[in-house]
Amino acid sequence: MSLVLQQARCGGLRSSRDPAASARSYRGVIKAPRSCLCKAVSNAGVTSRRSALLSGLAVLCTPQLFVSREASAAAPVDVQQSLEEYERLESEGKLNSAKALENIRAKLNFKRGYDGRVYVKSAKGKMFAVRLDMETPGTMLIRDMESGEVYGLQTEGFQQIDLTNDQVVIALFADGNWETAMSPITFEDDDGKIKTLKLEEKLFRNLPGLLSAVGGDQAED
Repeated sequence: MSLVLQQARCGGLRSSRDPAASARSYRGVIKAPRSCLCKAVSNAGVTSRRSALLSGLAVLCTPQLFVSREASAAAPVDVQQSLEEYERLESEGKLNSAKALENIRAKLNFKRGYDGRVYVKSAKGKMFAVRLDMETPGTMLIRDMESGEVYGLQTEGFQQIDLTNDQVVIALFADGNWETAMSPITFEDDDGKIKTLKLEEKLFRNLPGLLSAVGGDQAED
């Protein structure tokens, strides 16, 4: 069962269920203005004042990477054409092997780990881990695999994101617009300095969510 996405105000998207919908309906998710996409994730970065939690996270040493570093930059990708190519290969039975899936994903600037987790390639060739924020619908957390820095990306009115579906990942990330739409998650340390949150991979995966806590702290301010 896929999702039908319709354009909403400011170029954002909303979703409804339709078993006959094509994954092409996902196109344009990241093409909305940043002010619309990042409702809770401001352009200046998301600031959390929960120093009791985050001050400890800030001093984590650089994480060990288990995803190999990519040397080449991501090539420009047309989302519509990419979705059509993926659908054609799938309908022709040409994506039935692990190698074939690996090749088409690499062509479209992403990969999956052995556990199915998603990693996307930036325009500079850096790899970023992607997961959902389980406490904030329609929101994704994105982690720089080299630096450990964590970013947030929230879509306007888009409540369900299925990252297990390759076509959804293609529509969300293949054209690279996510790089300008995401914003760093920041916090205030004990000295009053604003820093970008860094997390080790294991902690990044295990925390249920980050942005709902950020929103609560901002409301208190």
